[in-house]
Amino acid sequence: MLPVYFGQKKSVSERADEMAKVLQRVEITLRSFYVFNSNLSQKEGEEHKKILFYHPNDIELNTKIKDVGLSEAIITFTGTFTSEDDCKALHTQKTTQLFYQPEPGFWLVMVLNVPKEVKLKEGVEVADYRGGEVSDRIYQAVLRQCYHMYRFHHGPLQTKLTSSPGSEEAEEQRQQLAAELKKFYGRYLATLKDLAQCDIMDMLHSIQYLALDKSLFLRAHNFSMLCDTFTAVKECVMFYNDQVVCGGKLAASDLYSLHAYVLGTASASGSEDAFRSGAFVLEGGKPIATEVYLDLDKQIRPHCLLIYRALNVTLCLFVDAVPTQEFYEELNAYLGPQLSCLAKDIATASKLNASASATTAANHDDGSAKYLFINEQSLKHHTNIHRNAKSIPRNVMSIIADLANPIQEIAAAEELQVKTTNDYWIVKRRCNWRQYYVILSKSKATTLLDVTQEAKRIFEQELTDDVFFDK
Repeated sequence: MLPVYFGQKKSVSERADEMAKVLQRVEITLRSFYVFNSNLSQKEGEEHKKILFYHPNDIELNTKIKDVGLSEAIITFTGTFTSEDDCKALHTQKTTQLFYQPEPGFWLVMVLNVPKEVKLKEGVEVADYRGGEVSDRIYQAVLRQCYHMYRFHHGPLQTKLTSSPGSEEAEEQRQQLAAELKKFYGRYLATLKDLAQCDIMDMLHSIQYLALDKSLFLRAHNFSMLCDTFTAVKECVMFYNDQVVCGGKLAASDLYSLHAYVLGTASASGSEDAFRSGAFVLEGGKPIATEVYLDLDKQIRPHCLLIYRALNVTLCLFVDAVPTQEFYEELNAYLGPQLSCLAKDIATASKLNASASATTAANHDDGSAKYLFINEQSLKHHTNIHRNAKSIPRNVMSIIADLANPIQEIAAAEELQVKTTNDYWIVKRRCNWRQYYVILSKSKATTLLDVTQEAKRIFEQELTDDVFFDK
């Protein structure tokens, strides 16, 4: 028999709070973000040395030291009951603090201002802090991605501090690392996604793959043979707009970081007309040759990233060293005609699929069922949630985040159904490293039998994408 969970009934005081007039709502925002290593402060009076980065920068140094000291105290206190790495989050009335130790001794801390509603109760303005709307698992994933993006561009933190503690070389390395973190996170945090819009896709670091027919799929994957034709090319990844066509052998975290980086780079490189015949993406009049760090064969090594575009297709090439001009010319002559032809054929097929999807979407209202299917091993996802994201209440998305299994957890078959306090039903299935979710509103399901039958219909109707199922 399937487990069924029901949300708790609301108390009289909670109902009275809902009836109070809401004057203003303030969404979740970033209060502070900092990186520290306690081992860098060996003497009293050197507490500032442990702070490698702090945002915002205009905060007084004593305040920074106190914040880091409080984080150290929390980590040490919780470490007396559990292992050090188990310190994940701390909730107060107004803030949520998230902790992450990616490498021994290095801690990243993100402090969030929880959402609040200013209500009018009996003629008095009262602030109602909504800390329960902050999902730890979603924002812990956002914090982890802050580290992965840094490592993708600059490599592991430990490799920056190799000298003996207390030496002049060690202090020089510490200052260089602090300057590097300031430069990177100064830009990265300015472009960070609106925290109020983060959802389960951010938590699972899932990526949308492009579904192609067999002919186009094989033609696209033939570009992976570039590694045989050009021995300097170690790996290649192809995108079409913001969707992955083939991800190569990259680790899931590296592919997600590359995806985020390429989206920003490609959008800034110009329109598709500038790449009609295929060309390398330029920066300062020269092809982009960015050093990135990839986790290949369980070793993090630097590679040179080249970005080649043809219309809306972006091909990322990873080579050992910065290429010569002859290499660029030879590669362009080889890629240009073939990739341009493939890009045109993919564009034609995508327009047909988009037209069919638009017709299907027009036949559904906002109360239609939503679904989310995730392949844990490849991080592929298939969903219709983002088309009508506002129709999914915040508490429903938080429940899905709580139900989602961590990617590294051993796969197990399970099925459950959850009913929320606002009369939504969530049906989850998990099997063979895949997670399936269906969200139903009360207009679509009123009984357990209705829920089961509607979820079964959606599973059978939508789970037909071969690209989603292959690994």
